[in-house]
Amino acid sequence: MELESVQNVLTSLMILSFLIFGGLALVIQTTHTPLSPRAVALPFVFLFISIMTFVVSGSIEDNPAMLRRYLTQWLSACAFVVLFSAIVFTLA
Repeated sequence: MELESVQNVLTSLMILSFLIFGGLALVIQTTHTPLSPRAVALPFVFLFISIMTFVVSGSIEDNPAMLRRYLTQWLSACAFVVLFSAIVFTLA
């Protein structure tokens, strides 16, 4: 994988997930939805993905040799949080 292309993809994903988080938060605010675990689970996932992508992008820039390890850790952490939020969304 080319380092620059990976960083471009991560930056795009970070921006996109933050915009989705902002949109979902705006919908929750404008519709006056009560803040139950079910309502908060989905926006939290997108905020977490955005923050994790920001951290991983910085780590890759500091140490490009660890690219594969950082991406593996990022993917496993994001997958865990997505599954956890899906369980909360389903059971709440």
